[in-house]
Amino acid sequence: MKITVISRTHVGMVRSNNEDSLLIREPYLFAVADGMGGYAAGEIASRATLKAFELATHKLRHEHDDADAEKILADAFDKANEHICLMSARNQSYAGMGTTLTALYLPGDNTAYAAHVGDSRLYLFRNRALSQVTQDHSYVADLVAKGKLTDKEAFSHPQKNMLLQAIGVEEQIRTDIIHFAVEAGDILLLCSDGLSDMLHDSEIADVLEQNDLTAAADTLLAKVLANGGRDNVSFIMIALSAAEEDGCDE
Repeated sequence: MKITVISRTHVGMVRSNNEDSLLIREPYLFAVADGMGGYAAGEIASRATLKAFELATHKLRHEHDDADAEKILADAFDKANEHICLMSARNQSYAGMGTTLTALYLPGDNTAYAAHVGDSRLYLFRNRALSQVTQDHSYVADLVAKGKLTDKEAFSHPQKNMLLQAIGVEEQIRTDIIHFAVEAGDILLLCSDGLSDMLHDSEIADVLEQNDLTAAADTLLAKVLANGGRDNVSFIMIALSAAEEDGCDE
């Protein structure tokens, strides 16, 4: 299956530094991390997390050890978490830093693996419908899951960014591992909450209906900034198409 990848990252309209980081290792591995902590510590946390995660997934990218893909991803999250915890313990200026981490592995066989901690998201756009693949690890998402809040109420809730877990905050994490099928025509969207907090899912879906992936990415970013861009915004869009299209370009 052929993939087309477009990414964007922007500091937004309010923040002075960008604490988001992206990992793009075509055609197999992608991740987004949204850091938090004191000034610059969030940026360090997200970058260090992606570096540790990438090192720990070497077998996936170079040996294609897909039989153990879920275990390798879970172990990689654990190693990234341990790395950030150690950095925080050894340097007082890093104390309390942490980051979200949402990753996608595409082995190339019509399947996908996602690993997730925090409130960055992975979406699947298929047949003009957008679905959220990951579940936010947040206080408000928990209330929605329990039926105590509607999605509409959650979108504007003042505590929507209160995380229940993140990389580097506690010694133990509970990584969500998701295995699902993909098909030609799908668009996979990895994003920080700087996108999902500013645009409703229906607005994102409307933009993804554009045939031009680059134009869709530019439109998403422009809409976020026009809505106020209160946070850093970063995303990776991965469009899947049939392999036989590979030879059509001239």
